[in-house]
Amino acid sequence: MSTLSWLDDLQSDVRYAARTLRRSPGFALVAIVTLALGIGANTAIFSVVNAVLLRSLPYKDADGLYRIFGSVPPTDNPNGPARRVPGVQVADLAPLRAQTKTLSHVAFYLPLQVTLTGRDDVARIEGARMTADALSMLGAQPILGRSFEPREEVSGADTVAILSYALWQRSFGGTPDALGQNLTLDGRTYSIIGVMPQGFQFPDTQTRFWIPFVATDFPRMGGSPIARLKPGVMPEAAAAEITSLLPQIRASRPPAPGPFGAGPPPPPKYELVGMQELLVAPVKPALLVLSGAVGLVLLIACVNVANLLLARTTSRQREIAIRLAIGAGRARLLRQTLTESVLLAVGGGAAGMALAYGGIHLLQALAAGTPRRDIGPGFTLPRIDEIGLDWRVLAFTLAMSIVTGLLFGLAPAFASLRRGSPEPWRRRPAIRRAQPTPMDALREGAGSASSGFSLLRRNRTQGLLVVSEIAMAVMLFIGGALLIRSVINLANVDPGYEAAHVMTAQVSLPRGRYNGPAFTAFTEAMTARLKRLNGVQAVGYARQLPTVRLRQLTLLRFTPEMPARMPAPPPFDGRQLPESPDTRVVSHEFLNVMGVRLIAGRMFNEQDVAGRPQVMLVNQTLAKSGFLGEHPIGRQVYAMGRAPWEIVGVVSDVRQFDLDQDPDPQIFIDYRQEPPPPIPAAQLAVGPPPAPYFAVRTGDDPLAIAASMRSIVRELEPQATLDNIASMEQLLSNSFARPRLYAVLLGIFAGVAVALTAIGIYGVMAYSVAQRIREIGIRMALGAQRGDVMGLVLRQSLVLTALGIAAGIAGAFGVTRYLQQMLFGLTPLDPATFVAVAAAFGVIATLAAFVPARRATRVDPLVALRCE
Repeated sequence: MSTLSWLDDLQSDVRYAARTLRRSPGFALVAIVTLALGIGANTAIFSVVNAVLLRSLPYKDADGLYRIFGSVPPTDNPNGPARRVPGVQVADLAPLRAQTKTLSHVAFYLPLQVTLTGRDDVARIEGARMTADALSMLGAQPILGRSFEPREEVSGADTVAILSYALWQRSFGGTPDALGQNLTLDGRTYSIIGVMPQGFQFPDTQTRFWIPFVATDFPRMGGSPIARLKPGVMPEAAAAEITSLLPQIRASRPPAPGPFGAGPPPPPKYELVGMQELLVAPVKPALLVLSGAVGLVLLIACVNVANLLLARTTSRQREIAIRLAIGAGRARLLRQTLTESVLLAVGGGAAGMALAYGGIHLLQALAAGTPRRDIGPGFTLPRIDEIGLDWRVLAFTLAMSIVTGLLFGLAPAFASLRRGSPEPWRRRPAIRRAQPTPMDALREGAGSASSGFSLLRRNRTQGLLVVSEIAMAVMLFIGGALLIRSVINLANVDPGYEAAHVMTAQVSLPRGRYNGPAFTAFTEAMTARLKRLNGVQAVGYARQLPTVRLRQLTLLRFTPEMPARMPAPPPFDGRQLPESPDTRVVSHEFLNVMGVRLIAGRMFNEQDVAGRPQVMLVNQTLAKSGFLGEHPIGRQVYAMGRAPWEIVGVVSDVRQFDLDQDPDPQIFIDYRQEPPPPIPAAQLAVGPPPAPYFAVRTGDDPLAIAASMRSIVRELEPQATLDNIASMEQLLSNSFARPRLYAVLLGIFAGVAVALTAIGIYGVMAYSVAQRIREIGIRMALGAQRGDVMGLVLRQSLVLTALGIAAGIAGAFGVTRYLQQMLFGLTPLDPATFVAVAAAFGVIATLAAFVPARRATRVDPLVALRCE
């Protein structure tokens, strides 16, 4: 019976709270919209955190999957963080599998791009080579057919392929008859042996097929294989075992033939990095910062609604006093007030879900980058397609709504009981003013002198709430301003080329038919046809484009002899050394098309062809490094092949990768003088086919010639494809898409916080003026001027604003350090940003208080004194 009575009381409280809110639709609407902004923003960001950070990768026991990296201490700072390098060779794989006691599986994979022919149309698709045990390690099995077998990893075995669900549907209509049919990839025929289930993605969402990894085709290739730990084994123990095993394995293997002998030296130690951690590491700090930012937005929304409820509680003093006077218990009144708060919060949560749904689509639109493997996945949020409103997000929103309702309802609830309680909550010193009683509340009129208040004295709770929301808004304002200034700095970085009016595209040619003279004939014919198009000013081509995350290294030396051992591979997160610069193979017109500036010497010309003295260009970073001496022009070095190369020019630095990354040492080689690759013909047959990038400078919209360019490619080579079409401005913008996303989101949150705070200041000051009408009337009747009254109101607002700004700046000194990795060109404690934000917020707060202050100056003394 006690339980039923409690439920009946709760039902009555909910009905009464709903009727009360219906009688005040304006108050309810403002409160729900305010809460919806805070809850909606938190729900949208939590959906990202849930999809990216909390949800496991879609593989069996994904927490046990790791990548194996070599760990090398940096040469410039041995005590600094170690650099990760691709420290495992393909030849190490078989003995490592046989001797390890800590790993249950070790597998290699290699992403690749191929041309699909023999179907409806020629298309360029993404795929991957993988070892036979990779699928079983991931816990994935085909829905049709079978997986790879170890016998298919041997060179000369039957060429087989497994299709993704998307390619199966697109090319074979989803029919089971696809098994056993042929698939032509880069001119080679593969027999289809399986189809993977819908949703399976490895190594990324663009992969459409898988073929066996034949180790003998890549014996000296280094990489970072994936591994699964045996049950109960810690990653540190596995790393220690690999560190001890691999040197023994390599010592027992005879040196590989070739100019570099045994290959690069092994790294001193190895480490295992979780695949989940590796995927989310670049975005985890930023997502945590954004989560904290939306948490502050929600707190500001709670403070605003708490202030609204406090003001509303003051107007309901008589009701509360009557309830207490006729015997209502304080617990029952507390529950009634909290029920009203929770009901408002649930309404705000429902509206917030709608805002979150739109916010998620907006976030996906802002975060969407160009889906290209050649520019890497690092420019967008990982797993962006998986962001949505699932049961975890719904449960989070419901819990947050209830907690929010309790949070902003506590202060008004206790304030109402203090104002109407017949006894103090606790014994206080006698010198303090006695607590009001129900009789005081019943006796007090709306216009009595005691109903006026000072936010710093009588209603200290409201004053502290206003100061706290100002402080939180200032912290967000400073954080958003720092990120926005950082993105502006990035956008103003000189990339080293002129991106406007340049269209780029990649032409993928059939394998085995376009090596040497055939390639030159095709590119020259393509260039000549493009130059005849209307609006085209210049045409060039290159093996890599700026922003394309491909790197070709060349060992520079001053003697023709090659070293006995190949230098260590470059780190994944380090810079190149002058002796192994990034090498760019380009046509003789490419640098002019891109607008790369000549600093000294000359550019390539028509005489720099095969059979003539070999020449190269170097960038400023390499020229100033000292490696080539004080005057590099005319210096001869050895690079590709055994003939010397003369340095004939120095060009401006081109930021080939990220804009916030300093330029690497680079050399530029003319395509016409590039020597043939020193690799066996058999290995050349399985390597990637020629796929040059063309750059076309136009006088108008560069993308307008895409259709004509595609027609030219089809006419010159029907088996070739034209892909990765984009303007250089798009690629350049895409290169800092992630910092721009963070700046936009934090800027939006800061704007919402500032707007809510300004509304809160306005509401509190307007309520203060309404409660002090009689006092203002008396002052004006006694001779106070309008300026005096306005100053009285504005001083109160300015004191609160100054306290809030001071607290916000102090808090920003502590929290902006978490933005260190997200900033470019300024420090987290940038003085100009702090001063500008403080001044701007002071102006905003003053404007928010100006309207209530101006309203106070229009009070008619006779009306104010007559209102009693």
